Amino acid sequence: MEQYREQPNALRALLRSMPKGADLHSHLSGAVYAEDYLKLSAQQGYCLHRSTLELQEPSRCKADPALLPTSELPNHVQLYSALLDRWSTRDVAAGGGSGHADFFGAFQGFSLLSSNPRLQGLMAASVANRAAAQSIHYLELMLTLNGDSVVQLGRQLGWNGDAKKLRQQLLTGGLDALVKQGREQIARIDADRAAALNCGSSSAQPGCRVTVRFLQQTKRTLAPAEVFAQLLYAFELAQRSEHVVGINLVGPEDHPIARRDYSLHMSMLAALRSHYPEVGIALHAGELTLNLVPPEEITFHIREAITIGGARRIGHGVSISYETNARELLALMANLKVLVELCLTSNAVILGIQNNDHPFLEYQQAGVPAALASDDEGVLRTDLTEQFVQAVRRYGLNYSQLKQLARNSLAYSFLPGQSLWTTVNNAKLNPSCAQHELGASSIGPSCSALLANSAKARLQWLLETDLQRFERQAVRELQPK
Repeated sequence: MEQYREQPNALRALLRSMPKGADLHSHLSGAVYAEDYLKLSAQQGYCLHRSTLELQEPSRCKADPALLPTSELPNHVQLYSALLDRWSTRDVAAGGGSGHADFFGAFQGFSLLSSNPRLQGLMAASVANRAAAQSIHYLELMLTLNGDSVVQLGRQLGWNGDAKKLRQQLLTGGLDALVKQGREQIARIDADRAAALNCGSSSAQPGCRVTVRFLQQTKRTLAPAEVFAQLLYAFELAQRSEHVVGINLVGPEDHPIARRDYSLHMSMLAALRSHYPEVGIALHAGELTLNLVPPEEITFHIREAITIGGARRIGHGVSISYETNARELLALMANLKVLVELCLTSNAVILGIQNNDHPFLEYQQAGVPAALASDDEGVLRTDLTEQFVQAVRRYGLNYSQLKQLARNSLAYSFLPGQSLWTTVNNAKLNPSCAQHELGASSIGPSCSALLANSAKARLQWLLETDLQRFERQAVRELQPK
C-alpha cells in the first residue's frame, strides 16, 4: 500500500479487493445507481414525462406523446443524461449544482420505484452484488416499511407528551397489526433478494456471499405524533423480525422541523428504548455546518444523541468540534465505545467538508472507534472502496489502520451474538478462539461453538480468513518477476 500511496489508480485496484467487513451506513434507496433504477423501471413498464422528467406509473403510460417508456431512454441520450443528473449528484462533481439540494432532491425523482416493496428485494440484490465485488461481507441497509400507514396512525392519535400512554394506545390502536405486516413484508423482501441472486443454486450470484440485514428508518421531518409512531414501530419491528437489527432517524438534520424537535426526538428515544434494550440504535447526528444552521444549534446534537437518545453508533458526526466541551465529548465517545460512521464522499458532496476540514483525524486521535461507510453510493456515484482510498490519500492511514476500520465495522454491527474480540481495539481474541491463529482453517470445539452460535463472530472469523488470503496474494504480486 505504501508503494501505491501516490498512485490513486493502483491504490484503488489494491483496495477494491481488500476485505472490508461491513458497510453499516447505507440507505437502500440511495445505494441503487440510477442506471439500475432505469433497468427496473423498464422491466416494470414505467414511463417518463419528457419535459418534467417525472416518472409515471405503468397504468398511466398510454398513447401520450409527452410520455416516453423508460425502456426507450437509451435511444434518447440527452434525456438519459439529464435523468442521471437528476437522480444523482454527478453534476456536482463536474462543478455544477448544489450538493445539498441535488442530493436530497434526487430521492424524489425515483421515489415511485424505491418505495415499491415489490422492487426492494431486487434493489437489495443489486447493492449486494456491488458489495461482493468489493469484498464486503455484511450490509446494514436502511429502509422504511409501512411508512404512510404508521404516520397516519400517529396523526390520528396526536401527541400529548405522555409517551407511556401513547405507546399503549398505538399498540392497541393498530400498530401491532402493522408490525406483523411489516415483519412479513421484510421477510418477502429478503426472499426476493435471495431469489433474484439465485442463492442456493449452481448459478448463485456473488451477492449471495454478502449477509444483509436492515435498519428501520424514521423520518425526522414530520409532526411529533407521527415521529413517535414511527419510532415505536421501528423498535417493535426490530424486536420481532430477525431481518431488522436496529433503527435510525433520517432526513436533513438542518430541516426546520428536525431542528425544532431535535431534543424532543431524543426524549422520545429515551422513553422507548428502555422497553427494547436489545434493539440497536444508530443515529444521524452532527451532519451540520454553520452554513446550514445558526451557531447555537450546532452545539448539542451529537451529545444528546448519545446521552439521551442512547445511540451506539453516530452517523457522520462532522460537527463534533462545534459541540459544547468537544474534547470531553470525544473522550466520552471513546469511553462508551460509541462508533462514528465516517462517510467521506457524502460529507464532501453534501456539506462541502473534506480534507483537513473533516474531523477524521480528531476522532482517530481521541481513540473513538470508527468505520468507513458509503451512505448513498448510487446517488453520490461512489462506493465503499472509494472511502478507503480517500482515508489513505487524505489522512495518511497505513494498512494496519485500514484493517482496524474493517474490523470495527463488524465488531460494532448490530449482528447478534458474541464478538470474536474481547477488547475494542481487537487486540485480544475471545477466549474460545484465543488458542488459534486468526483465520486458521482448523479450529477446536470451543471456537467452533462460538462461530456456530454467533452470527457476528462467524463473519469476523471469515473477515480474518479473507484478510490473510488477500495479504498473501498482494505479497506474491509484488515479488520481483
